[in-house]
Amino acid sequence: MVVVKLKLIIMTDKLEKLIYSVKYLPQILYFGSAGLLLLDAFLDVNIIGDKLIIPFFIFFIYMTYLASKNYKTKEGVNGLEKFIYSTKYLPQILYFGSIAWLIYTFYFGEYLENEIQIFGYVWNDSLLEDIFFFWFLYITYLAVKNLKTKDEFGGKI
Repeated sequence: MVVVKLKLIIMTDKLEKLIYSVKYLPQILYFGSAGLLLLDAFLDVNIIGDKLIIPFFIFFIYMTYLASKNYKTKEGVNGLEKFIYSTKYLPQILYFGSIAWLIYTFYFGEYLENEIQIFGYVWNDSLLEDIFFFWFLYITYLAVKNLKTKDEFGGKI
C-alpha cells in the first residue's frame, strides 16, 4: 500500500512538472477544461460526451488544486472566506453538504427524472441550479486551497 502511494506521488509530481514545463500550458488546461465543462453544462453542447464528463471534472479539480497550490496573494483571504473559516466545522459542513446536495439532485432530479422544488421554485434547469454550481466550484476551490498534506505536519508517507 505504501509503495502504491509513493508511486502515485511520484507520478503526480512528474505530471505537475510536465504541465509547468510548457509555457501557458497550465492556463490552457485549466480554462480549457473549465470551458468544456461549462459548454456541456449550460449550453448543452455535446463536445466531450457523457462518458468523458467525469474524467474532465476530475481533471478540472486537479488543475484547480495546482492553481491554488501555486497561487500567491498579498491580500490574504477575502471576507466570505474569513467568515467560512471563523466557525469550527463550518467548511466541512458546507463542502460535504454541497456534495450531498449534488448527489441528491443528480439522483432524484436527473436519474429518476423527478422535479425538485425549493420554497416553491423548481430546481431543475433554473437559476438556482446555476448558482449552486458556481458555489460548489468555489467551496471546492477553498477545500483544495486549504488542503494540508502529511508532510506539512511532519508525518510519514
